[in-house]
Amino acid sequence: MVKSYLKFAYRSLTRNKTYAIINVMGLVIGISFSCMLYIYVNHELSYDTFHKKSDRIFRAIVTDKRAPDNPRSYGVTVPALGKELVDNFPEVEEMVRLHRFTGQVVFELNGQNFQERNWYTADPNFFSIFDIEFVGGDEATALKEPNSLVLTQSMAVKFFGNQDPIGQMIDKCSFGAVKVTGVIKDHPNNSHLQFDMLFSSVRSDDAWMTYLNSWDDFGAYTYIVLKDKNSIDGLKAKMPDLQKKNLPKYGDALAFDFQHIEDIYLGSEAIEEGTESAHGERTYIYIFSTMGIFLLMIACINYINLATSRALARSREVGVRKVVGAFKSQLIVQFLSESFTITLISMVLSIGVMDMVFPYFNQITGKNFDINFQSLWMYLPPLFIIALLVGFISGIYPAIYLAKLKPVSSLKGGEFNERGAMSFRKALVVFQFALTIVMLVSTIVIGRQLNFIQNTDIGFDKNQLVVVDINSGNVRQQFQSMKNEYANIPGVSHVAVSSRVPGEWKNIQERYIWGSGTPDGISDSVKVYYMGFDEDMAETYQLKIADGRYFSAITDSTSVLLNESAVIALGLSNPLGSLIRFNTDKGEFRATVIGVLEDFNFQSLHQKIAPIVIGTWNNPLQYIDYFTLKISGDTEKIIAGITEVHEKFDERTPIEYHFLDQQLASFYVAEKRVGMIFRMGGALSIFVACLGLFGLATYNIERRTKELGIRKVLGASELNLFILLSSTFTRQVGIAYLIAAPAAYFIMNKWLDIFEYKISLHAGIFLVSGAIALFIALATVSYRTLKAAFASPIHSLRQE
Repeated sequence: MVKSYLKFAYRSLTRNKTYAIINVMGLVIGISFSCMLYIYVNHELSYDTFHKKSDRIFRAIVTDKRAPDNPRSYGVTVPALGKELVDNFPEVEEMVRLHRFTGQVVFELNGQNFQERNWYTADPNFFSIFDIEFVGGDEATALKEPNSLVLTQSMAVKFFGNQDPIGQMIDKCSFGAVKVTGVIKDHPNNSHLQFDMLFSSVRSDDAWMTYLNSWDDFGAYTYIVLKDKNSIDGLKAKMPDLQKKNLPKYGDALAFDFQHIEDIYLGSEAIEEGTESAHGERTYIYIFSTMGIFLLMIACINYINLATSRALARSREVGVRKVVGAFKSQLIVQFLSESFTITLISMVLSIGVMDMVFPYFNQITGKNFDINFQSLWMYLPPLFIIALLVGFISGIYPAIYLAKLKPVSSLKGGEFNERGAMSFRKALVVFQFALTIVMLVSTIVIGRQLNFIQNTDIGFDKNQLVVVDINSGNVRQQFQSMKNEYANIPGVSHVAVSSRVPGEWKNIQERYIWGSGTPDGISDSVKVYYMGFDEDMAETYQLKIADGRYFSAITDSTSVLLNESAVIALGLSNPLGSLIRFNTDKGEFRATVIGVLEDFNFQSLHQKIAPIVIGTWNNPLQYIDYFTLKISGDTEKIIAGITEVHEKFDERTPIEYHFLDQQLASFYVAEKRVGMIFRMGGALSIFVACLGLFGLATYNIERRTKELGIRKVLGASELNLFILLSSTFTRQVGIAYLIAAPAAYFIMNKWLDIFEYKISLHAGIFLVSGAIALFIALATVSYRTLKAAFASPIHSLRQE
């Protein structure tokens, strides 16, 4: 029986090659792209699930509510918290702390200098909590002794080549001599913790021991393992009492909380200073899932429309089968078998398409998906499930529709009532193009927003700026001599030094300040960002002075500038000459406001411009950390000159530099990826929809061949016939537009909310999208329509 069904399905498809090709092409595109999106979404949702204790691992976070209208959460806590939880809270089984208390580790090995930033120190029990595979050394003892070092495989090869690194000593290291005690596999992509080097404790002095028991310093990344995963709510309920006991000076302004490890990657967009190397977006999970479903639905609609439009051609077949004794259920199974045959063929072809497309998809998503013998078995279940669902959804309505045809009317020539089927097909075409228009609008909006980001005025000149890191105390002491030599490099027009730069990728220092109009009056504290600039920064970055003046020389060491947002936050009506006070470890630091800078975007456009205070490079709050060089000309020669000067003053650490505009662009990598995926999905959606529209137009014209011949004999022009045949599709696209426009507006308005600075959703975007959809629809059906309009009526009337 099954064999006969498959044989009938094969014969039906080979007799109707155009129908089969259109359906297979649409389904291959729909299945392959939706499966790739499924793999991407599944990967995003799988972060940190591979740890055996993942259901019981939580990260401690702290929320600062001192600014009630802007509470801020941090992934870094006090170092004493973990031990307190293990010792006094029965819910907690164990804890581990990570630290990274300097920006880089510098060491010398075999006469070569290395400088690494992706590292942590950890408590000895780190590997009992996190499941990381060892390829060398013993995970139970790797971090037991002080000054031990565990490397990833890639770093072990980088440092030691083909030598066995276990037991090797690195004598000239920032922390003193360290010993390699373990080598681990490189981290999987779906781990929020990504590090190249993991040290055991590198300090054992009294100051370090005091720090580890401190409730005043915030510098530890603390993870806990619960005895029972369901006890987390009870533990959270005890945190206010713990905070009041150990941090009474904050009152209710500070709160401890816990974040499940599996929520870190997708749920930390509002958590600052965490351990995660990258954040995911739940919004994009929903968007990509919806996009994959949309594309599958469009492909299914193609099948349904084409299958029901061919009902007239297959009505006699149905009549004959019923006359010879076929039951309705048997006919349904037969037609479903055709649907499943098409989808299974499409599934097999989709594997080949995915294999070809994955390299480009990886470039867009930043992942590393591929198809090999091992991964194929992982991809087959979702592929097979998608194929079965698509086959059933696509085939069930046409199967029931064809199976219920009356044998008498079918054998008489198929003169049955098709009005209901036609209405259903029209509704499906409307729905199909509504989905396509939503994708089209979204693609245009995302493209315009990304273009806006790249071209909007951010308040300073970001072009041709090279930022060079200062990683040596020797450089800081001789920075003026180094600055002069940088200025003498041909092609360098300006050189400046600063503690941080606009567009900073590291944490920008924040301070609570008090502003006053007179030396005796102190207003409420305001939390502001702080950077230290030298006298050349304003000209190098083309910062604009709104009032007062910029720094003139070292004599301005107790002077500061405010941006316009800081003036508003401090409530200063006449800021020039106002006194600003900072609390520091060495007491109060007072500075006088000498100027006001126009607001500039020193962070990404996701964030509103915040208050910032600019001090001088020689202030007591923060030391200098960067040179910025304005360049023009031969970039390669200029970089060579910059490197030569760096090596002259800093023989130990390799040069670190980047172009500021490229760094700013990295803030929007996620949006660029979404934009590219949307463009791909939008183009594929339009193509699949057009495939179906072409097939539908073909069958509609074949059905009306005699009618067109009669109309032409009675005097209808080619233009009249073209308008007659295309008007149906035009109306359907128009109705689809009316449905899609509000939906697209709602979706894109939500997406734009992640940006503080964004484009407006004006009517032009939607009109252009509708016009494009209409043009594509007309272009798709025009070939068949024009061919029918110009056909000889004699041939049309002779057709059986």
